[in-house]
Amino acid sequence: MSAALVRVLDTLAGRLVVEATAGGIARIDRLEADVVAVGDEYVDDDDTGPPSTGPAAGHLERLAEHLDGYLRGTRRGIDVPLDLDAAGVHDEFSREVYREIQHIPYGETSTYGQISIDAGRPRNARRVGRLCSLVPAQFLIPVHRVIRADGGLGACPEHRLQLLEHERRNVRAGRPVAFPRS
Repeated sequence: MSAALVRVLDTLAGRLVVEATAGGIARIDRLEADVVAVGDEYVDDDDTGPPSTGPAAGHLERLAEHLDGYLRGTRRGIDVPLDLDAAGVHDEFSREVYREIQHIPYGETSTYGQISIDAGRPRNARRVGRLCSLVPAQFLIPVHRVIRADGGLGACPEHRLQLLEHERRNVRAGRPVAFPRS
């Protein structure tokens, strides 16, 4: 097992549980309002204790800084490495789908079908939709930018719609706009 550092971040988009390894961010999940979390958790087979510095801690610090700027509208992207191996994403199609989604410009959208084509399997739009619902690290893989062919958002969670609206407001305004707190 590789070392992982887990931290709860309080952000303008709510509380997030973030897992990082030396390779990058492995997971970002939203915490429900009634869940209470405490401090950091370190998971490693060698039992050397939590790293206060090092690559995993550095990735978490950088993510917190970039997320804050993104949610305040002063950053258009989050430049932190992603560790898909630690996130459990091992098949090449899934990796390619997530790479394609990362290339969708800020404030713009693409469709499940187009992502499927771009990832090399034009008949797998439904699988792209499934992968969007299973995304290990929202924000780093901006699945809120992926929509249905008819322009609808389908059954996506409300926070994804809020993220897309946040980006579109920032693009239209040409200036920072605060993200609405949920």
